[in-house]
Amino acid sequence: MKTTAKSTAACPFCSGKGYFQLLLGGSETCPSCRGSGKERR
Repeated sequence: MKTTAKSTAACPFCSGKGYFQLLLGGSETCPSCRGSGKERR
């Protein structure tokens, strides 16, 4: 049996960082991936 690795694509909203840099300073967790940086399915 072959095992295949799942491809983990970076979250398209935060570019895989897991957070957004706010304009007035600070950061906020990405609501799309919940801070993981990986695209949720």
